[in-house]
Amino acid sequence: MPQNSSWLIEKYVIIAYVIGDITVEEMQAADGEVVARLSEGEPPVHMLADIKDMGRFPFDLIGLRKTTTYLQHPNLGHIAVYGASRMASSFAQMLMSLAGVKVRFVRDYTDALNYLAQHDPRIKEALEAGAIPKEAQRDF
Repeated sequence: MPQNSSWLIEKYVIIAYVIGDITVEEMQAADGEVVARLSEGEPPVHMLADIKDMGRFPFDLIGLRKTTTYLQHPNLGHIAVYGASRMASSFAQMLMSLAGVKVRFVRDYTDALNYLAQHDPRIKEALEAGAIPKEAQRDF
């Protein structure tokens, strides 16, 4: 499974992992999973995306728009992405900003959490209370 998501903080923060090459079909399946989580969450629902182990990615802008409907979900808050190359993150940041998505590409998991904590006091409180794992832990 090249992509998996779960709750990092129940109803508030989704964490998604992308591993290996990913196809458009797999992106569609993952999109449905994320949309379901966004719909059941308590807005704003933020997202961490770990793409450090991602391989090839479909570079079809029209196809990507159709397979990332979660980016327009009304409950979506901020997205923090870590593990991307500098060139890929600059390009993706520009595209997502043009689409009105609140996204930041950061160095690692800790920076991603700190970015989200700046935008949501619920996350800041959870961090201060030690309710969030200090390191990302894949559960698959």
